[in-house]
Formats: sequence, C-alpha cells, structure tokens
Amino acid sequence: MKKRIFSILAAMGIALFFTLNASVARAADPSVKNITIESEYMIPDDMGWCTYYVLIATNNTGKDISVSADFTSYDKAGKALNKVNDYSEAVKKGQRFILYGQFVNSKNPGLKSCKYEFSVKETGNCTYSSVNLDASKNGNCLEVSATNYSEKDIQGVGVRTVFLKNGKPVAFDVVNIADTGYTFHGGSTNSQAMGVNAGEYDEYIMTYTSAGNLLAGNF
Repeated sequence: MKKRIFSILAAMGIALFFTLNASVARAADPSVKNITIESEYMIPDDMGWCTYYVLIATNNTGKDISVSADFTSYDKAGKALNKVNDYSEAVKKGQRFILYGQFVNSKNPGLKSCKYEFSVKETGNCTYSSVNLDASKNGNCLEVSATNYSEKDIQGVGVRTVFLKNGKPVAFDVVNIADTGYTFHGGSTNSQAMGVNAGEYDEYIMTYTSAGNLLAGNF
C-alpha cells in the first residue's frame, strides 16, 4: 500500500478523478494566484449523510500563510444550494495542504458542481519544525501518530486524508491529534485512527497542519 504524507512540497503525479467548476480568488496578501490546486475530488461519505468536496493544494506564495476557503454548491441548473467554509491557520511555504467543503445531502438536493473562493494572509504561527507525524496500517484503518518535540504547547495537529483505490477516491477522513481539546502539550505523543469506514484502498494522500498556541502566549 502506498502512502503520501505531505508537510513540504513534493511531486504527486495523480490523475484528477472529479474536476469541477473553476475557482474564484479574492484579493489578499500574499496573492492567492500562488495557491496551486493539484487535485479536486467529490467524495460521498459511507452513510449517505454528506458529500465532501476536497481540494489538494500547494502553498507557492513563498510565505507561511493562513488560508480560508468558501465553498458553494450548485445544482444542474446552476442554482446555488449551500455555502460552507473551511480554514487552515498555518500552512508553511512550499507545503501541500487539504481544504474541504462538507455538504449535507439533505440541504444540497441535486448537487452537481462546486465553486470556491480563497482568502489568504501571511502568518508567523507555523510550528511544523516542532512536530513529527507517522502513519501505519492497523487492520482496515490507519493509526496516525504525532509527537510535539518542543517544550511548548501547540494547537492539535490537524490531519486530513484522501483514500484511493486504483487512483480513484473512495473515502475522506479528518482527525485532530491533541491531549485535551485542541491543546497538544510539549513532549507529548498521541494517536488517532483514520479511515475506519474507508473500505478497500491501496493508497492514501495525507496532509497535516500545525500551529502555535497563541492564546496561551507560547508563540
């Protein structure tokens, strides 16, 4: 089974499975023109409750940034159905990251396409040098383990994973690795299970984010 865990820019070489409508970029600093979209996926959950619209992107702005994305769903006739937001507080320069829109099926009848808007700002709150992440297969799921090697508390490590079979997405999962809530203490190691209901897959694409705990005055 192949795995791809990204915290820095790396070659991906994967074909698009479900490419939807073009994005719309809002003016920001640094420019969203340097956010490179690698892949776009439409992935239903295993319960029939929601559909995920997943973006895999790379921060080519040359700066560490925070990223916000508004996702809007549309039906076949082009009627807007629902709008949701996703946010990443810290994306290191050169880093690949995942943002997604989670659309509840009952609120999005006839969903056929999606558009998104990015807004980015420069940040000094990345803490990737403090964190190590690893993943290993445990039965049908992945056990994802993170360690905070610094002496300071940071925010929990946000892990996002697309599971693929023969190059096509079959599931999407998100976990936060922390000690309590969103606090990850200095020197701690914790783990979470991902893809419990992913079914059969032969590859996965995993990204993670790590930010300082500004409220605690640590950064």
